[in-house]
Amino acid sequence: MQTLTILNSKEIKRIRELITAQFGHFFTTDYAYLKTEKDKLYLINKDVARIDWNKLIVDKAGMYFGEDKGNEIRLSKEGTQLLALDARKNKAELKNVVELDGEETKRYFLGEDIVKELGAENRLVLLKYSHDIFGCAKYKEGKILNFMPKIHRGEVVL
Repeated sequence: MQTLTILNSKEIKRIRELITAQFGHFFTTDYAYLKTEKDKLYLINKDVARIDWNKLIVDKAGMYFGEDKGNEIRLSKEGTQLLALDARKNKAELKNVVELDGEETKRYFLGEDIVKELGAENRLVLLKYSHDIFGCAKYKEGKILNFMPKIHRGEVVL
């Protein structure tokens, strides 16, 4: 069983600053944030966070939205989509968004890395096809590295 820790305001501020620096926006809804010993991050409703977690045996709670990598937060597919929805609702502009064409999107959903020149800076990017932002990936040395979990991969995506 994993241990879930409710993050304090100082830790949440650090996460907010990292995500805002990476993508230009942070969630406007006031969530509570949980973290596992493997640095996976979850969002839950603040009312649920008031439960005495020590009296419960809980394996998972909330929505998995990303992983804390120390100096960056890699968002999950769901975390990416929630951030994009929140930004759209608040008329905020996201940054580090990379538009993929249909062929690149299909290859990404098959689990392949995408060769694409986006400059010299290694960074996390949000992936977009048509009007939808669907994932977060690492851009490094001319490639978008595939982090799509096998459960989300498939041949029929468009």
